[in-house]
Formats: sequence, structure tokens, C-alpha cells
Amino acid sequence: MKIVRAVHVNDTDNCVTLTDSAGEGDNISFSEGGSEKSVAALGDIPKWHKMAVAAIEKGGSIYKYGAVIGIASEDIKAGDCVHVFNMRSPGGG
Repeated sequence: MKIVRAVHVNDTDNCVTLTDSAGEGDNISFSEGGSEKSVAALGDIPKWHKMAVAAIEKGGSIYKYGAVIGIASEDIKAGDCVHVFNMRSPGGG
């Protein structure tokens, strides 16, 4: 198990961007609201990909950079990779 730093830009963001690849059980560390937090990865996540740091229900908004970047196409757990297989464009595309 290792610790991987992640980029968390805005306190409304429910996902982070990993700065290194992570495996199942690795701790993903990020800063939120001036505090250090961590969430365990639930599976393998490649470097520079997104990971949910909070549960996102199907149909819920995915926030990054303080803006909606997608809509969950299925329930996403904290620690899940967030990518094209579980999200869609917020514009319906």
C-alpha cells in the first residue's frame, strides 16, 4: 500500500486527479478546506485520472475545478475511478 497525492482544486469538487498511478487499497491524499484528507482507492487508477472522494449517485453531478464536468451514469463510490465508463457529458452527449 502506498500514499498517492491528488489534486483537489475546489472544496465543492467530489473528485480529485491522481498525480501517480494507484492500486486497490492505496491511500489517495488531498487537501480540502485547509485539512488533509484521504480516501482508499477501490481499484487500479492510472496516473492523471480522476477518483471520486465522495459517493455520487446515478444522475448526480461530477464536480472538478468547481464546475460540473459530467453526470454519473451509474452509482459511483468514494474511491472509484471516474472516467467515460461511469459518466457522461453534462450536455447530454
